[in-house]
Amino acid sequence: MIRTNGRFAELWHIPKSLMDSGDDEALLKFVLGQLIDPDAFMRKVQRLYASSAEDMDTLVFKDGRYFERHSSPLILNGSILGRVWSFRDVTERKQAEAARTSLEAQLRESQKMQAIGTLAGGIAHDFNNIIAIILGNVELARRDVAHISAAMMSLEQIQLASARARDLVRQILAFSRRQATMRKPLDLAAVVDETARLLRATLPARLTLDVCVAADLPRVLADATQMQQAIIINITTNAAQAMANDAAGHISIRLDSVMIDAALVQAHPVLNASRSGTALRLAIIDSGPGMDAATLGRVFDPFFTTKPAGEGTGLGLSVVHGIVQSHEAAITVASEPGHGTTFTLYVPATTAAADAPDSTAMDSAAPLQPGAEPGPYVIYIDDDIDMLTVVKGLLEGRGYRVSVFTDPLEALKVLRTAAADVDLVLTDYNMPGMSGLDVARAVRDIRAALPVAVTSGFIDETLQSGAGAAGVRELIFKADPVEILYDAVQRLTGRHQR
Repeated sequence: MIRTNGRFAELWHIPKSLMDSGDDEALLKFVLGQLIDPDAFMRKVQRLYASSAEDMDTLVFKDGRYFERHSSPLILNGSILGRVWSFRDVTERKQAEAARTSLEAQLRESQKMQAIGTLAGGIAHDFNNIIAIILGNVELARRDVAHISAAMMSLEQIQLASARARDLVRQILAFSRRQATMRKPLDLAAVVDETARLLRATLPARLTLDVCVAADLPRVLADATQMQQAIIINITTNAAQAMANDAAGHISIRLDSVMIDAALVQAHPVLNASRSGTALRLAIIDSGPGMDAATLGRVFDPFFTTKPAGEGTGLGLSVVHGIVQSHEAAITVASEPGHGTTFTLYVPATTAAADAPDSTAMDSAAPLQPGAEPGPYVIYIDDDIDMLTVVKGLLEGRGYRVSVFTDPLEALKVLRTAAADVDLVLTDYNMPGMSGLDVARAVRDIRAALPVAVTSGFIDETLQSGAGAAGVRELIFKADPVEILYDAVQRLTGRHQR
């Protein structure tokens, strides 16, 4: 005989008619029907009825509730007549514990990303200096060898390898959120359509790609290149590689909008900062082999890859994660073995208008060629002697007159005595004692109209935001191809009027 009280019926949502019926079998069936694992519940009950021990455990309901269950024997004159069962609803406590666990996991992830970001930023400047020196010397060496010589082929291979090393550093910086982003009001729907056209031309014929984009979507504040290349193409390419052994596969890209409600903010607190109340939801779904729980838990870890040795750096999805974080967006991944994978990106919408085209943009002039007439005069400052040698050789080979200095104070001293003769000050950013921005401010005090360009192996948001206020005309990434340097110097010296 099962006896209960009113509170039991209330906790278990038991109808009064069932309670009054006295049908113990029907009552038990109703109770068991609410549990995720009713068989385990009954096995536990049977074991306890054969025991005199007290016991406590937790029941999990299909609707997400949690009950603490306590059971003790009912003893009369030394004989066990039955058991007393009591239940307490602990759903709020369990949900709070789950939320705390989730926040702790997010904090650990954030700390991990921050630590790797600090490491990446620390090595990027020096590493890119080395790459710039290699690329600069390749350019100088090309002048000294015949175009048909074997040495030219070797130089091209050095250049390709250096460019790959440069791109690897960029990936690390993007992952670690240390690479500056150019976020502007962006039509993400147009980016998705354009990317789909590119992907259809490059994906294997055995794979099908379909795209569904909702109409009249708002803009997002985003870096177009990162959205296209680092996120959409990266994830889609990973999906294609995962289906490399499939006779046929399917990839779907979906873009629509969702309201940023309480549930979405609880799952992704970063979205709480959005003032538009709307997010664009980009889903990339594949029919591939999927991932198990262990792989899924490490999918965004840097240098983690399931690809064979030599076929991947393990940076692709970690780069995606870093870019998502830098955009104050959120990303999720759902996958099961044999059921494919879905990446879902939430990017807050913006009410800002798209930038107007820049009507003052100038076409790059042809590179300055050496001639009898003295070329523009450039002062170049860098604490790396090898960089000074390379840049001096490159610019003098184009007909510029160049003075180089390892000490910014010495360069400024020379500038004060011959300011009218100088056409451009080119300075490194990260130098002991005086940064490139400090140099720019000092040059502005000496001669306000004199163009200043800052070079760096690591252009972060601090440098980018401070350059304008310091009077810097241009930022030049050292590891870029030398044509970028030539173009910048030509434009800056060409604009300057004596």
